[in-house]
Amino acid sequence: MIYGMGVVKGMLLTLKHVFRPAITVNYPEQEREVPARARTNLLWFEERCTGCSTCAQACPDGCILVETSPRSDGTLEIERYEIDFRICMYCGLCTEACPYQAIQAGGRYNDAVYLFENMYRDRDTLTGEAQKYLAETDGRYPNGQLQDSIPLITSMPTARSRVNVSGLDETPGPQRLQGRHNSPIRIAPKEEVN
Repeated sequence: MIYGMGVVKGMLLTLKHVFRPAITVNYPEQEREVPARARTNLLWFEERCTGCSTCAQACPDGCILVETSPRSDGTLEIERYEIDFRICMYCGLCTEACPYQAIQAGGRYNDAVYLFENMYRDRDTLTGEAQKYLAETDGRYPNGQLQDSIPLITSMPTARSRVNVSGLDETPGPQRLQGRHNSPIRIAPKEEVN
């Protein structure tokens, strides 16, 4: 066995990469394009949220807090919505669980803070970050959908939405959601359910 072959192999590999262009990015001066499906910071869009708390139930860390109260029309009033990014592992399970795409990955990735407590974000902070993101992307959500000219109206129907779907003057609610074959969802009477 020849001793020193490992050193020779390592030096040959180093010499091979000396003459290639650098693959690193000088971060403050240059920013790398973040892929669309990257698990970056979470964005919460209040206009799409119904308060169903499926995101909080899907979170394995328990870092999402949703507190709601019922309204007279049957919808839910969102009183508190908070995300504790100190314990979030950015797994994306909350984004997959949300049926209305109210929480999406695609926010800023440079989320460094000086105070650890600043990573706990309440409803106002989350709404401000989401509105800033929509302003920077000309009303385009991270999933690629466009927001309409009126900020509270989305192009995607939500079951318990407080606003009408854009372009429709019908009352919002689950009876107006379109199914797979573009037909309204039919709720079976109790006697038909087995």
